[in-house]
Amino acid sequence: MIVYHGSILTVDKPDVNHSYRPLDFGKGFYVTSVREQAERWARRKAAEI
Repeated sequence: MIVYHGSILTVDKPDVNHSYRPLDFGKGFYVTSVREQAERWARRKAAEI
């Protein structure tokens, strides 16, 4: 299974106990099987910087 993470950085070792902020399903490392969705997440994150 291929999954994507909407990040602007490479994540070599995901930390499921850390979260940037409270999210829909609590702490965790969020992924999607939809590449376009991950790309939207990454663009949104890049715009915050």
